[in-house]
Amino acid sequence: MLILRSLPRVFIPDASPDGPIDLPPEELTKLRKVLRLSPGADIAVLPGDGTMIHCRLLATTAEPLEVHIPNTEPTLHLTLAQALPKGDKMDEIVRACTEIGVSHFILFPSDRTVVRWDEKKTNDRVKRLQAIAREAAEVCFRTKLPTFEVAGSLTEVMQNRPDAIVLSEVEGEVSSLPKASSPMTIVVGPEGGWSRTELRTIGGRGVTLGPRVLRVDHAGPAAAAILLLAEIPV
Repeated sequence: MLILRSLPRVFIPDASPDGPIDLPPEELTKLRKVLRLSPGADIAVLPGDGTMIHCRLLATTAEPLEVHIPNTEPTLHLTLAQALPKGDKMDEIVRACTEIGVSHFILFPSDRTVVRWDEKKTNDRVKRLQAIAREAAEVCFRTKLPTFEVAGSLTEVMQNRPDAIVLSEVEGEVSSLPKASSPMTIVVGPEGGWSRTELRTIGGRGVTLGPRVLRVDHAGPAAAAILLLAEIPV
């Protein structure tokens, strides 16, 4: 019996089940040299449209056998808007949130953000984060890749996302997330918290996750888990 979730998986955008699928060199290397698969092995090709193509690995291509529609994507389309943290924390945020089911990421500098990305660094970092999200999506058996955008400030995020809910450490904020409603946007600040100017921008849209203060690289995944994993039947 073939267990679909046990198949080695690769994302190949727009792959078609109508004929042999050309495997990009990096994916072929992963399958043949890292996973040590031989021709004839069963693999899964993910076109990124919610389907999975069960294939047989050939020398440099994949032979489509049948198409499946796995029920692994959340019904809630959740966006995480994350103020840029220091170091490699964004890598871990993207990896964890992709596995949990976040659909879209917005990256932006806040008033207290320490790191600053110029145009080249922004492009390089987004490409790296896309690669991290792709690997995480393959591992956790997602069938769609999360997307990314870059905003200039919290103000821009709030203007473009009037539905956004902001995690805040201000005393007296509502200590629970609102009921999930698709689409939904959660905004997380930097290590130093929001500035007074940003708190005025947030206004009455701030909430907390409870009495304790979470690290910046834990807050986004924790909020995503509350909203996305709650919909999974036990």
